[in-house]
Amino acid sequence: MKLKSILTASVFGIGLMSGLAIAQEKPGVLSIAASDVGSYRYAEITAQGEAIDEQFGTKLRVMPLGNAVARALALKTGRSEFWQSCSAYFTAFEGTGDFATKSWGPQPLRLLLMSNRAANFSPATKDGAGISSLSALRGKKVAWVVGNSGINIQTEAFLAGAGLTLDDVELVEFPGYSPSVRGLITGEVDMALAANTSPVTLEVASSGSGLDWVPIPADDAEAWEKIQEVAPFVAKTTVTSGAGVEEGQEIELAGYPCPQYLALDSQDETKVYWFTKMLVESYDGYKDAITSAPYWEIQTAIKSHFAVPYHAGSVKYFNEIGVWNDEMETRNQRLLAREARLAEAYAAAMESFSGTDDDFPAYWEEQRAAAMSTPEG
Repeated sequence: MKLKSILTASVFGIGLMSGLAIAQEKPGVLSIAASDVGSYRYAEITAQGEAIDEQFGTKLRVMPLGNAVARALALKTGRSEFWQSCSAYFTAFEGTGDFATKSWGPQPLRLLLMSNRAANFSPATKDGAGISSLSALRGKKVAWVVGNSGINIQTEAFLAGAGLTLDDVELVEFPGYSPSVRGLITGEVDMALAANTSPVTLEVASSGSGLDWVPIPADDAEAWEKIQEVAPFVAKTTVTSGAGVEEGQEIELAGYPCPQYLALDSQDETKVYWFTKMLVESYDGYKDAITSAPYWEIQTAIKSHFAVPYHAGSVKYFNEIGVWNDEMETRNQRLLAREARLAEAYAAAMESFSGTDDDFPAYWEEQRAAAMSTPEG
C-alpha cells in the first residue's frame, strides 16, 4: 500500500511538472503584423486578441501596417512573429510581383490558421459610374496599391479577364488598401478593388459617391479562365449583402479565403502551437464580436483550400484535436516540394543573372516560369 502511494505521488508529480512545463511555454506576448486601421481584418484580429487575453492571459501586439511588403518585411526582420494576410502571402511564397527582386525572392512561409470565408474582393466603382463590365475598364483610372502585390495581382487578373493589360488603364498609386478605396469618394480613381464587408467600403457606400460593383458572371468561362491563370487563388462567389448591395439583390463577383495567419518556417514551434491553439480555443470569446466568426470555427476553417504549407506547430495541434488528415498531409508535402523547387530556381537565377537590379525581376519571372512549368512544378 505504501509503495502504491509512493508510485501514485510520483506519477502525479510528473504530471504536475509536465503541466507546469507546458504552462511555462505559453507565451505572454505575441506580435503580429496586420492590416491598417479601418480594415475589417484589423477589427478581426483585435477581437480575437481580446478573447485570447481574456482566456489565456496572452496579449497580442498588433502592428497595423499600410501595405503587404511592410508587413512581410516586419516578419522577415523579426519585428513581428506573425503576419496577417489575405492574398499577398501567395506572391511572397512564389516570389512574384513585389517579391520578384534580389532582396526578396520566394519566402519560406508557413500557415497557422485561415478563415474559410470566401471574402468578396472585386472591382468597385462609384454608383452610377456606368462601368457595367470588366471590358468597360479600358481607359479608366484604376487603383494600384504600392507594396501590395496581393491586391495588384488581382487587378491584373480582372483586367486579363476582359483581355486587358495594365497598359490599357491609367494606374493611380495609393499607400494602402483603405486610401485606395477612399479614392472613389475623392474621384481619384474610377475603380478600386474592395470587400463588401470592409468598414472603408461601407464608408464609401454611405458617402455622396455611393458604391457599385462590376459584375463577373459565373458562367463566363473564358473570363474566369483568364482570371485564374493570373491569380489561381481567386474563385467565383455570389454576394447578397453588404456595401453596395440592395436587399434581395444577388451579384456574381470574385472572392477567396481570407485572412490567413502566417509565420516563417523558422518560427519557434511552441509559439506557433500556442497561437494556433489560442485562436481555436478562444472562439467562444470572439464569436459574437465579428460577423466573420463562423468562418473561424475550427471544423469550418480547417476545410479551407491552402496554397502554402502549414507550420509544424499548427500541424502538431491539429493532430492533437483530430482534425489533420492524410489528404491535408499529402497536400502539405506537395507544397513543401514546390517551395524547394522555387528556392532552387531562385538560387540558380541569382547565380546566372548579370544585369542591373532593375532588370532582375523580369529575368527571375522568366526563369521561374520555365522552372515551374513542368508537371512537378
